Amino acid sequence: MLSDNDHIEGLFPEAAQNWDLNRLYADLQVASGKEIKPFEKACLRGLLCRYRPGQLAFKLTWTSGALRVELNKGLYRSLEIIADQPINTLRWEKVPEWLEAKGYRSQRQSDRQHSTNTQSGTQVTSRGNLADWGEAPNIQTFYGRTEDLTKLEHWIVRDRCHLLAICGMGGIGKTALTVKLVENIQSHFDCLIWRSLRGAQPTAQLITDLVQFLSNSQQPDCSISDLLEVLRQKRCLVVLDDFEATLQDGELVGAYRQGCEAHSELLQRVGSERHQSSLILIGREQPKEISMHQGEDQPIRYYKVSGLQRQGAFELLRARGFTGSENGLDALVQQYRGNPSALRIVAGTIQELFNGNVSEFLKQTALALGDVLRTLLYQQFERLSKLEKDVLYWLAIKHRPVSLSTLRSEMNLQASGSELINALESLRWRSLIEKVSEQDEVMFLLEPVVLKYVNRQFVDEISKEITAIATQQNLKSINLLQSHVLVEDRAPDSIRAMQIRLVLKPIKDKLTKAIAQNNIELDSLRERLASQHQVQTTEGTSYTEANLALIGLWW
Repeated sequence: MLSDNDHIEGLFPEAAQNWDLNRLYADLQVASGKEIKPFEKACLRGLLCRYRPGQLAFKLTWTSGALRVELNKGLYRSLEIIADQPINTLRWEKVPEWLEAKGYRSQRQSDRQHSTNTQSGTQVTSRGNLADWGEAPNIQTFYGRTEDLTKLEHWIVRDRCHLLAICGMGGIGKTALTVKLVENIQSHFDCLIWRSLRGAQPTAQLITDLVQFLSNSQQPDCSISDLLEVLRQKRCLVVLDDFEATLQDGELVGAYRQGCEAHSELLQRVGSERHQSSLILIGREQPKEISMHQGEDQPIRYYKVSGLQRQGAFELLRARGFTGSENGLDALVQQYRGNPSALRIVAGTIQELFNGNVSEFLKQTALALGDVLRTLLYQQFERLSKLEKDVLYWLAIKHRPVSLSTLRSEMNLQASGSELINALESLRWRSLIEKVSEQDEVMFLLEPVVLKYVNRQFVDEISKEITAIATQQNLKSINLLQSHVLVEDRAPDSIRAMQIRLVLKPIKDKLTKAIAQNNIELDSLRERLASQHQVQTTEGTSYTEANLALIGLWW
């Protein structure tokens, strides 16, 4: 088992690929006059990879507030010194920009020695094809997906697809599928280059990196036109992983981060202009340039990666100690929709805690997410706009397929109907909601793994509001309590029972604990809240009174 320091030192290793970390650590130590702490090194690496402070806190298992305090009195001040910036001017998103200006970004070895460097990932294959696998993982085992590979190979090799987006939720196996695809089709290309965009590399740097490798030159400051010229001269295969890192957090799908705006032009031109090459994007979100122009009759294609089919899922489970004949395996695969990351996690849980008894595990009421999958879902959830989060919360509450008209009528929206449609479309492009048809009407729902995570997030957020109400004895902090119902009056009995068990009960337990810890007199609190609410009544639909009554804070 890893110690805490081992865990911290193992975070964000990809920063070492593009930054001179040893020199950075040394200069920061000189600037601060004391040794830089392991958690500060980890935060620095995370910031260089464009992780947000809230995401860093999650990775370090700190609270966001505590981490911000520590960074503000330590690392941030030292970074201002070595970057020659005024005191108290640091914003986390400026760290890579400031440090790059001071020369701390290292030039990739593969950029300097394309023709001879085999240790950095550049290889010449037996057919003479030049390949730089970059940050591509080494996939030792691969299960199922024969039909997926056949279709994708057909698109690239026979249809000569220019631009292909391979998308899906975190942990679904996008990168593994793409590695296997590239291994199968590599011989059809003169050059292969694989790059991860996790560090949100600005467009200009990415283009220069690609052109220098593909043309075996040291040409500086390359343009998109230069890249297109190379793609015309040679049959090149370019793979860009973690594409969602170039997109803006807190917005609907499509807005690019500062410095990455020209990625839009890159995709449009690669997809529309004449050349003989292929660009594959891998990500959790479908770029709008793909969604607007993709089609079976177009050189731009989109492929959503779903969970493993039965055979592939059984192969994965057999590799983790199951025979394949256990009762309940089919139900297990269906419950987790064949998500390979989820199945790996739950397989370990069943073997360790249930002695491999799948049926006994399935009798338990809760899905097991595990830290790895929970982290992947957290990263994706944190990128959403407020409206997208509100939609997910409603779908989690409903626990069944919901139509657009139902969502529109029950949501307390400040946004217009068209904005709701845009939010639903954005969530579909992010692979977070599923679409089904019932009686010729389109319905939306969450798959079980996402539903489990969103429900937990909803309960946590409501619990914070309830605790604030109890401790502050006012309604100033309410948000979700006003805009989302906790238990539906007209829902089927089975759904109401589930809402009571999964939502209402844990929230009431949290309130009981807060009241006991703060010695609060319940009747007095109710009277205070009732008088405030009469003054604070808002326009439109509000679920405040019904929700407060359900949790016991209203008569």
